[in-house]
Amino acid sequence: MPSQSMDEVQAGQLPRLQWLHEQISGGKFPNATALETHFGISPAVAYRDIDYLKYILKAPAQYDYDKQGYFYPGKFKLPQLRMTEGELAGLLLLGQLRRYYDGMEVEEAVGDAVSLLMDSLKEYITIDQESLDNILQVEIEPFPKLDLVVFRDLLQAIRSKESIIIKYFSGQKATVVDKPCDPYHLLNYKDNWYLVAFCHEKQDYRDFLCSRILSVERTNVSFIPDPDFSLEDHKRESQLFAAEAPPINIVAEFDKYAAHWIRLRQIHPSQQTIERADGSIEISFKVSSLENIIRWILSFGEHARILAPLELQERVRRTISRMNYLYNRF
Repeated sequence: MPSQSMDEVQAGQLPRLQWLHEQISGGKFPNATALETHFGISPAVAYRDIDYLKYILKAPAQYDYDKQGYFYPGKFKLPQLRMTEGELAGLLLLGQLRRYYDGMEVEEAVGDAVSLLMDSLKEYITIDQESLDNILQVEIEPFPKLDLVVFRDLLQAIRSKESIIIKYFSGQKATVVDKPCDPYHLLNYKDNWYLVAFCHEKQDYRDFLCSRILSVERTNVSFIPDPDFSLEDHKRESQLFAAEAPPINIVAEFDKYAAHWIRLRQIHPSQQTIERADGSIEISFKVSSLENIIRWILSFGEHARILAPLELQERVRRTISRMNYLYNRF
């Protein structure tokens, strides 16, 4: 068996089916052995792919015993291939893996997987690629955690055009409220995921931060999307995208203990590092929002301190003061 490239070994079912279809359409009479050889898969997987092409995608593939391969007796167009909501939810992790494996052998394969998912999601999801490229690294998890079950349920409702009721934590009221809405789109913006939906209560389109959506209730009631709705127009009118704030320069120092962990991996692509004689370290990097930095810096406890900007320094100070009050009130 000839050696396979990394792309061939890691290729999923979608590219295998596409390759098989192209080989048959091109009159090359491929068979299960050809699939095994080209993609480095087992015979069982190869035969499952052929069965999927014939019985699920309804391809009129027939076997020619003389040429020992499959052919189409007539023209056949491969239907659009869709992935399941669960598989699409994996996009959230792939964006992080792409950064995590930067420069390693599998980085290209992971990047290809991200591109494949993004292409299949264009109708339902918009991904800010620059945001994926500039999020803080996976190790310290400074970004809001998103429930993949919620993400899957939202995507399913968008696809089926079904009205839903989301349990939403309102930041202004600090309470959980029910929000009946018609889901239109999932949007990744500045490292956060948003649901673009028509809010029944406000009778207008709203952007709901997905990390604040606690659950999704199905209604089994279909809605007809407004044919005049334009995502680009919505982004121009929404307060969320009203103004592009300039990047914020973060400067933080870490003592000798915490500096060891910072040196293990680059925190951010824009990171600048200053090593100090006493073993401590100072780093600076640019972000578009302060929302996630407070949780990140506090995770280092007394081993780290924000030096700039002063606004962030003051917010951290107020948080620590509040924590001190809570622990000393008893």
